Amino acid sequence: MGPGIIIPVVILAVVVPLGLTWAKKAFKDAPDRDTELASPTGRLTGGALRELPSPPWRVVYEIAEDKLGSTEHVLIGPAGIFAVRTSMSAMPTPSGDAPDPADVARGAIVRGPLDDALRRCAMESDRLLEVHWAPPVDGAPVSVEFLPGITAIDGRRLGEWASTQPERLTPAQIDLAWQTVTTAIGRPDPLA
Repeated sequence: MGPGIIIPVVILAVVVPLGLTWAKKAFKDAPDRDTELASPTGRLTGGALRELPSPPWRVVYEIAEDKLGSTEHVLIGPAGIFAVRTSMSAMPTPSGDAPDPADVARGAIVRGPLDDALRRCAMESDRLLEVHWAPPVDGAPVSVEFLPGITAIDGRRLGEWASTQPERLTPAQIDLAWQTVTTAIGRPDPLA
């Protein structure tokens, strides 16, 4: 056997197994596409959020679950900073009973990762917004605070809700919070 046959055999014996090992690792380490893509219901809310005037409203859209828990979007504007989730259920009605502490805590737990990110700029979120997309009921309110710290909003009337909120943040605070949340989840700085 001459060198003309030995070199290709050695290359096959070394390069092919290395290439297969690398490909196997690349496929194994590839991110799960299900966690990267926003749910179809989250896209409904994302579309409604795009209708808000920008500025003054800023939105961090379609956040992966591993970044801020179950927060799908973050809405930042004159009225404050809101964690946003989508629901296909009907708008809840407020109860006259004292709220269950466990339900109130669940809202704070959902906002927890967002508040952790906002600590970088000495801010915190105001509340959790649950945007509901069930068929509307005639005469139903635009929003309902059904638990302390959790507001349910009719998704079709999100712009109407936003226009009635009192101003709490300055434009500089809005931009700072938007920049902080965006970079905290690993996206490029939107103000750079």
